Amino acid sequence: MKYSKFILEIGIFFLIIFSGCNKEMKIPVYFQIDSVDFAADYAIYGTASHKITDVWVTVNGISLGVYELPAKFPVLAEGRTKIQFSPGIMMNGLTTKRPVYPMYTSYLLTKELEPNAVYTFQPSFTYENYVAFAFKEDFEDAGFKFTAIDTGAQLQKTGPEDPIFFYPGELNNYAGKITISNATGSFFEIVTNEAFALRYNNTRYCFLELNYRMDAGDNQQNTLSSLEDLEVEVGVYSNYVTGLTIQNPLIKIRPSTTWKKMYINVTETINSHSSLLKDFTVYIKGTSKEGMTANCMFDNIKLIYIPY
Repeated sequence: MKYSKFILEIGIFFLIIFSGCNKEMKIPVYFQIDSVDFAADYAIYGTASHKITDVWVTVNGISLGVYELPAKFPVLAEGRTKIQFSPGIMMNGLTTKRPVYPMYTSYLLTKELEPNAVYTFQPSFTYENYVAFAFKEDFEDAGFKFTAIDTGAQLQKTGPEDPIFFYPGELNNYAGKITISNATGSFFEIVTNEAFALRYNNTRYCFLELNYRMDAGDNQQNTLSSLEDLEVEVGVYSNYVTGLTIQNPLIKIRPSTTWKKMYINVTETINSHSSLLKDFTVYIKGTSKEGMTANCMFDNIKLIYIPY
């Protein structure tokens, strides 16, 4: 079943439920949301690039469900009405996991509604003021917050010929780039220089955000099929109080020949290790078949958390 059909059925469900509570059929209003805005102070939060795919809707304290953008849907309300829009994402890049993103604000307003009218909204979001950043890597500084292992392809900055990430109004001169080839080896792994003591008893939510893009390299057709043998994985190395370190993969990134945004859930990994976890480092690694050339580019990598 397509997700849009699922959303439509949710709207119909609530329409039936609310209308059943009244002896006379109410005439709904219609909400239309074509897009959303997102703003962030680059100096504090880094890039404002986002991938808000859905809006969760609450009217007068009652949840009406989630709607994939763009959306137009009926709402049984009239008169002075309290409305809340909350931003939804595809967690770990999965279309089946679309929660409210806890790092972003909700959009609240009160509006006078008249039956059968269409109201167009463009909600605006930003980061919650209580979120904290364990690190931000935009590759604009002299050094890197990641180190590549010696036996793999090395991390470098993009050059003038590379398709760097760009977001209007922001400083985007460089991205991180790793080239896999016969000369550099068929794999790479980069790991954060710092370990982060984010644990179940001091962290409510923890996510890794990043922008990424893959190219097939020189003298190759830059298509997804040319990258089908490239595997890129993101995860953490969990360091335990016992001295043991265990690798915990979080997701595998599907190659993309255009810049994309991803939200990776680290919260479950933190909680699953409870009191045994001391701290962790973040890694990104990739492998390809022998003889393949590929450029893996990353930018705006952020480890974000909400502390208790």
